[in-house]
Amino acid sequence: MSTSMGGPVLLWTALLLFSPGGMPAATWKSTLSLNPPWNRIFQGENVTLRCKGNNSLEVNSTKWTHNNTMLAVTAPRLDIVHATFQDSGVYRCQSKNLIPSQPVNLEVFSDWLLLQSSSEVVQEGESFLIRCHGWKNRNVSKVIYYKDGIALKYWYDNYNYSITNATTKDNGNYYCTGKIWQINFSSESLKITVKKDSFHQSSYYSWQLLIPVLVAILFAVDTALFISTQQQFAFILIKSARKGNKRMDPQPQPKPRPPK
Repeated sequence: MSTSMGGPVLLWTALLLFSPGGMPAATWKSTLSLNPPWNRIFQGENVTLRCKGNNSLEVNSTKWTHNNTMLAVTAPRLDIVHATFQDSGVYRCQSKNLIPSQPVNLEVFSDWLLLQSSSEVVQEGESFLIRCHGWKNRNVSKVIYYKDGIALKYWYDNYNYSITNATTKDNGNYYCTGKIWQINFSSESLKITVKKDSFHQSSYYSWQLLIPVLVAILFAVDTALFISTQQQFAFILIKSARKGNKRMDPQPQPKPRPPK
């Protein structure tokens, strides 16, 4: 009877191995985040880069690179104080036993207005935030946000502008205008890309179709194993019964010889 358990065992093993949640730990990535969350900053500002991983208790177990050059910092936190143009570039981090993070491109500017975004590449359905930032945090008034040259929002005071449930229609070049000391200024434009989550959608629907087929196949295998086991068991019982009957049959006695 133990043979019939092979199907369920195979089923659970397959679901664990092939389900999206059953990915091995070797594919986990380190996560790099910014605080404040803007990758475009003014010269002289501060930003902290944090690397999150497997919560290793080991001290100094993080690797940092800047433009593919290894940094001396090994803590999970990298502080950039009074940023200069030399601090611009691509940063990556790697926690112990994990693979490196996605790259983060930090840009340092010198201007009066700077459009900042919480993300420059957004998956469809996600949200992102844009901000019209003044040099040395100077007060900016009469702020207008633009996309591809078309005004999106006007505020007398300076507020952030949030776009929720982004679609591909939100792709475009964004910038802002505003007044500092009653002088009009305009920021450089920033391209924001909204991507269709085609991989995850196709993967999701593929699994929606594949898992029932996999279950049906393994159920059929399990049923076949069960039937085969039952047949083998019945055959063994019949064979044993036949042997027992043969032992119980009376042995033929020799015929008596006729008298001489």
